[in-house]
Amino acid sequence: MPMLLALQTDDKVTLSLTILLTGLVVVFLVLIVLTEIIKLYGTLVYNATNKNTKPKPVEKAQEPAPAPVSAPVPAAPAAPAVEDGIPGEIVAAIAAAVYCTEGASVSAIKSIRRSRSASRSAWGMAGVMENTRPF
Repeated sequence: MPMLLALQTDDKVTLSLTILLTGLVVVFLVLIVLTEIIKLYGTLVYNATNKNTKPKPVEKAQEPAPAPVSAPVPAAPAAPAVEDGIPGEIVAAIAAAVYCTEGASVSAIKSIRRSRSASRSAWGMAGVMENTRPF
């Protein structure tokens, strides 16, 4: 009787390992096939979009290049008045952000100073606004 029990246990372990390995192989093969399908689709879409956007070569008759005209160099804007304790990196980041949002229409930043807020920092206030906004 103990020999019969040992055979049944070995068969169950073998069957379990076979099912486990088969499942792993099938999952990875399907993942590889899906990856290749996605790559193929991406290549097709890339080629289809670039086919329409390729510039056509324009032939020009070679003419002598005009002499460069020297434009007057605009005066550099005055440096903004910066409050003590604000590092130059912060001033540069603020200037870049203003230029990105407003474009070249802003002539110069006149001053940079700290905001006098109530009890929370800007990050703390952003967290409060994010977590308490209505749905």
